[in-house]
Amino acid sequence: MSKANSILVNGKVYSVLADNSEVHGTAVAIADGKILKVGTDEEIKALADDNTEIIDCKGNTILPGMCDAHCHPSIACASIDGVDLFSVYRREDQTADDVIDIYKERIRKYVEANPDKTFIRGAGWIVSNFNEKRWPNRHDLDEICADRPIVLESFCQHNIWVNTKALEIGGLDADTPDVETGEIVREEDHYPSGLFRDAAAMFTAKASIPGYNLTTEEFKPLLIKYMDEYASRYGVTMISDCMCCDEARQAYKELAEEGKLNVRLRTVNLMTPEDCIEQIPEFIKNKGKDNVGEDFRIDTVKVFAEGAFAMTEPYRDDYCIENNLPLGSNGELYYDDETFINCASEAMKAGFSVHVHAMGDASINQSAKCLAEAQKKAGIENTRSVITHLMLVSDEVAELMGKSHIIANVQPRWMLREDDVQAVVNMIGEKGEESYPFRKLVDAGCVWAASTDFPVTPPPAPMYGIHCWMNRTCFPTGFEWEKYQGRVLGNEEPATLAEAIKGLTWGGAYQMRMEDYAGTIEEGKSADLVIMDRDMENTPKEEMYSVDVANTFFKGKMVYEKQ
Repeated sequence: MSKANSILVNGKVYSVLADNSEVHGTAVAIADGKILKVGTDEEIKALADDNTEIIDCKGNTILPGMCDAHCHPSIACASIDGVDLFSVYRREDQTADDVIDIYKERIRKYVEANPDKTFIRGAGWIVSNFNEKRWPNRHDLDEICADRPIVLESFCQHNIWVNTKALEIGGLDADTPDVETGEIVREEDHYPSGLFRDAAAMFTAKASIPGYNLTTEEFKPLLIKYMDEYASRYGVTMISDCMCCDEARQAYKELAEEGKLNVRLRTVNLMTPEDCIEQIPEFIKNKGKDNVGEDFRIDTVKVFAEGAFAMTEPYRDDYCIENNLPLGSNGELYYDDETFINCASEAMKAGFSVHVHAMGDASINQSAKCLAEAQKKAGIENTRSVITHLMLVSDEVAELMGKSHIIANVQPRWMLREDDVQAVVNMIGEKGEESYPFRKLVDAGCVWAASTDFPVTPPPAPMYGIHCWMNRTCFPTGFEWEKYQGRVLGNEEPATLAEAIKGLTWGGAYQMRMEDYAGTIEEGKSADLVIMDRDMENTPKEEMYSVDVANTFFKGKMVYEKQ
């Protein structure tokens, strides 16, 4: 056997395989970017020579490189390079105008500190800070800066807030046609208010406002910064960017060709309700053109099944009254079943997975049914298609997902009681108490993959997710602690450590078709490894939030070391 370039010793290997069996050992040998052998310290030290680097893991856990199987690094660049509007939560004693003032102060400071920026971008404002009585508008931003365009995306990426200058350079005015999905919010004279909500409304803003997206050259250093300060720092070596613009896609491709990625990266073709019939043939024609080996690929079609939560029952009357909505309001499904099935089936036949955003139980019901039917129509039993978010899932739909091999992509960081869950309870009643299930999906036979949806919930720290997954409650350093400490979400049995590790490693690799060379610690696989700062198997589950990454390795190279 070859000699090792480097070895990790005095550790505790913990890797969970497809069949739920586990790989253990105390040491790992690495040669030429791959795992040479897993074993005891004595066995692995025998593979060292005078040139081998020996790394002492100090008795701590060694994990496979982790996966963020649904996130938005390219969208996060708007806050990395622009105005950071995250982490502003409206208190009970505050009005919507109070929150607007907080946002305006952050924006003002950024504008004053960046006089040379010709285009002001930002992200992170929180939709639940507002309601129909008071939404952000263009006039709020015009007070700060009227001569440069300002474009601010909400934390959930379902809303855009712009100033009048952005509307003017985009030619968006009272004559701009309304859209089929989403809403261009209007003033009394029909002029846009500066708020674009969901789907086609957002795409209208993005397509109309010149310079809305960063250029490819602007994206590249910001994406490198994301990989260094977020992915590698949190032990992530596999990523699915689930919605990016053409400029970001090109930046990823060039970084892969230049050997500058610290992660294996996948992104998606975004299918939109208005154009889906024409889009699928284009996706098929271009399939593979941007792929760069194992490092960067586009093998997925992304679908938004809904905008606002589409529920099987209308929103509660008191919720509608509080939010100035007509009684009986509900979120809308973006596709009829026939269109959904036909488009998904054609994508599947071309070798694409279909990755569906669905949160309300009506949209999840439709998504599971249509994906199952699309697979049958395509004549393919398992396309590794995905439903992500999965806020409200019935037992019957979980069973259909398991039987149809539909992957459950879950956000463990959301599996806790906090204000957004309470808003769902207010919206639909007690059924909302069972939000973000996991156990019923496992029991139904679903493969599960974990993700953060970053920047929706910053930072993208898998250990925070593991804590919420294993406890279904908040942790002392989280913003929810003071209000919700000790209050558990739902009645189901939380995840075990093994289930959490599997979803963060093998599950994500499987979703993205990487399991042959990544996702587990096995001989011959890529040496994507994470040394934690303690022994996780002997850490109380109530302390999981405090576990941190000590070192991250990608293809055998150390890409992060905790200082």
